[in-house]
Amino acid sequence: MIRLPCLTVLLTVLAAPPSAAAQQTTDPKAASPSSQTPATQQPSATPDPQIELNLISLPTTQSVRRHHGYFRLNHRFVRDLRLGDFSDLAADLFALDNGTVLGLEYRFGITSSIQAGIHRSTLTKALQLFSRWDAIRQGETFPISASALVSTEGLDNMQQARQPGLAIVLSRTWGRGLGIYASPTYVNGTYHAALFAAGVAGHEHDHGGGGAGPSAVEGDIDNRTFFLGLGARARLRPSVFVAAEYSPRLAGYAPGDAMWGAALEKMTQGHTLALTLTNSFATTPGQIARGGTPEALYIGFNITRKF
Repeated sequence: MIRLPCLTVLLTVLAAPPSAAAQQTTDPKAASPSSQTPATQQPSATPDPQIELNLISLPTTQSVRRHHGYFRLNHRFVRDLRLGDFSDLAADLFALDNGTVLGLEYRFGITSSIQAGIHRSTLTKALQLFSRWDAIRQGETFPISASALVSTEGLDNMQQARQPGLAIVLSRTWGRGLGIYASPTYVNGTYHAALFAAGVAGHEHDHGGGGAGPSAVEGDIDNRTFFLGLGARARLRPSVFVAAEYSPRLAGYAPGDAMWGAALEKMTQGHTLALTLTNSFATTPGQIARGGTPEALYIGFNITRKF
């Protein structure tokens, strides 16, 4: 059952008026005429502190400039850092000797507020196609930014377990130091995708073992998931940030634990490097909806480039 009180508190925080310090930084009377940008013009390239199009895996509301591109590499080491003692971890160079799950993504700014992209993960060969419309930008008229995200993804290069999804991404920034995010997300087909990922469905040959097949139980299990992505990014130094996210499932199919992640980020000219800790390899809405591994801890990194 959807927890309405949680959503009510969240919307109240997002809609709250900015602090006095934030108002001073955006006071039109204090700004020079040359610094005021008409609503029809391109917004500033990197609103502070919104430096990225994603947190760890969840989306933000930052735009891609018109006719510009964006590339993202997600890298997760598959060794669980909580397994074994310190000597075991050191012998594996703290997971660096183990296998990896990779995600590659490219986006293109069709206009200053509409972008489209493709994402490919080596996890079950997931392929995602998506588009986003940045409908509202935070400013004097609106206290928040809002974007609409539509997505479809499938396993085995879109050949199996397709999962259409829809999300509304909301954000609010305060001054130069803090941004918070919320992204209510609906994904269809999550149970069938979990079956395929586990090797239960999507194969024509018999693995043996007997027992009831997926069709015997799927009528009793919801094949949809509604989750609420929550996250924040805070500035530590002029080019150093910390980010965190958490994605509780509020309704539908919800195996495992809710996905969470944390990152330490370094921003350079055109690039961002993030060292991540997560309980999941998920990088797409369908993977996030299927949750994380209970009591697991994976190290990884994200690299992005705007051009």
